[in-house]
Amino acid sequence: MEAILSKHCFVSALSRLSGIADRKSSMPILSNVYISTEGSSSIVFAATDLNISARGVFPAQIVRPGTITLPAKTLHDIVKSLPEGDILLRAEGDSVEVSSGRSNFTLLGLPAEDFPTFPDTVEVDYLEFNTQLLGQLIDRTSFSISSDESRPHLNGALFQGDAKILRMVTTDGHRLSKAEFKAEETGFYNFSHVVSHKGILELRRLLDDSLSVISMGFHAGTLFVKRTLEVEKPVEGEPTPTAEFVLASKLVEAEFPSYDQVIPKGMEREVIAPRVALLESLRRISIVSPDRNMAVKFAISEGSIEISSNNPAVGTAVEVIDVTYDGDEVEIGFNVRYFADALSVLSDDEVKLELSGALDPAVINDLEKTFVGVIMPMRI
Repeated sequence: MEAILSKHCFVSALSRLSGIADRKSSMPILSNVYISTEGSSSIVFAATDLNISARGVFPAQIVRPGTITLPAKTLHDIVKSLPEGDILLRAEGDSVEVSSGRSNFTLLGLPAEDFPTFPDTVEVDYLEFNTQLLGQLIDRTSFSISSDESRPHLNGALFQGDAKILRMVTTDGHRLSKAEFKAEETGFYNFSHVVSHKGILELRRLLDDSLSVISMGFHAGTLFVKRTLEVEKPVEGEPTPTAEFVLASKLVEAEFPSYDQVIPKGMEREVIAPRVALLESLRRISIVSPDRNMAVKFAISEGSIEISSNNPAVGTAVEVIDVTYDGDEVEIGFNVRYFADALSVLSDDEVKLELSGALDPAVINDLEKTFVGVIMPMRI
């Protein structure tokens, strides 16, 4: 195999794939990126960890056809370090030369025939999704995905399409986040799947300002995402070189908890609070919060919330912010990070807090009713 491609194109390919390759796997081939020529002007790059796979067809000058796999991270680091310009990729057996200008590297590859097959996309029916709405769904919910991989039903996000409503829900057992938007221009949706945490992160990486819609479909227990990448800086008067890129993420088979039963109804108290002031206050109070549980106390009374934390090893902190509230006084403890995480993903000037008793969860809503956050209380 012998191919020539620009550094910008090469980096674009490897930056999308090196994070998917599994460097911790007991199968060495999974830490490699698959490289194969296609015709006279294209080269295929692919990576997989067996749960998530990605494949892109990138522009290149093909001198001699062939296939090989190379260590993804090492190759990425080398290509990033090379000077600007064209890069030569030449393989003789399992030995691969990577060179540009006076820089030359030789890497040992593994046979391409040992690389797993990419999931079949022939029968996938794609729908177009608004990238801005999809990005907001992920940003408003991904922070509360459980990090416990032994609980796959929580180590992912529930992704639903209900007519023209797109919805995403996540929970780690201590908090829950639900975001939903109406997608006016994209048509009818009817699906409900759990997407793995890594799948959500890789999907988010594909959403950027260079496009307004992205194509997605579900087939054979897999989420497929397809988009066109700009792989070179545009030159005036010439078409911008592009690559066709497909992400395939196996769906989580475990059933997601019934989130409607977790969201409290008929709360006794309603507080309208300035979002930024509340968020900044929580961040200041968190400086002295105990590292173990990050506990803070909310003392809510007419017109104000007193936020405090007591850390025997450090000291205390107290701060009062003005709010709109005319109900009975109540004191409730929370994990300060959980509250701050929810407030930080919103953009409204004000948020609505719904509460009941000292041992009941709190509900955070934006005023447009596109976000619901549930936070379990703590004993203080």
